[in-house]
Amino acid sequence: MKLTIKRGGDLPYARKEAYEYDGTQYEADLQNGDTVTILDGGETEQGNYGEQIVFVVKTRNGDKKFTMNQTTVNVLIEEFGDDTETWVGKEVKVLTQKKVIAGKKCVVAYLATDAWSMDDYGELTKTAVAQTPLHNAEAPAPTKPPVDTTLNPPVPEDM
Repeated sequence: MKLTIKRGGDLPYARKEAYEYDGTQYEADLQNGDTVTILDGGETEQGNYGEQIVFVVKTRNGDKKFTMNQTTVNVLIEEFGDDTETWVGKEVKVLTQKKVIAGKKCVVAYLATDAWSMDDYGELTKTAVAQTPLHNAEAPAPTKPPVDTTLNPPVPEDM
């Protein structure tokens, strides 16, 4: 078997939990509700579970690599299109969820626009509702149609 030397990347991966580095304590790079900026068009890297889509994002602790899960990719394609180069410079919010994956407790981070939120079942859902006359608060209240008295004349009350 032939081996090759693998060197660490130039940027660390974004962490979703507090950590310590060189004796300094840091809060998580990505926290629920944070806004991050996508800094590059992404690339694929070989990870523990096959190829992964990795982007550089600007976090609260500086520029970090972020592995995008398929849910995040689907949301960003819907919002910004399928060319990841058009995603560069876009600001998105972080939504986190605690999960157990393969028997291991972890925090999963999703990136989405403000039109998305996490529902009660932990699924990303688009929350923006189009304003139509039915949903518009300023739409006039419906009025009753006039009563046609030609077929059924009103009955006098003194009978």
